[in-house]
Amino acid sequence: MNKEDYLKLDENSKYNFLSSELAAGKDFNQILASIGMSKEELAKQGFYNVKGKIMRKPIKGYGTPK
Repeated sequence: MNKEDYLKLDENSKYNFLSSELAAGKDFNQILASIGMSKEELAKQGFYNVKGKIMRKPIKGYGTPK
């Protein structure tokens, strides 16, 4: 999958794609190279690699109660 195809996906599809690639045994850096993105670009979209799993950014506007 190239960057253009990846960017056309909705949020759930992006998450599922990234998770399935990790589950298939690919390294996170290999996935980034295959979609032509950097770790920072992916983080701006709300996806992070934490201990071999893809994690989503918390819901926008989420704050801690006072």
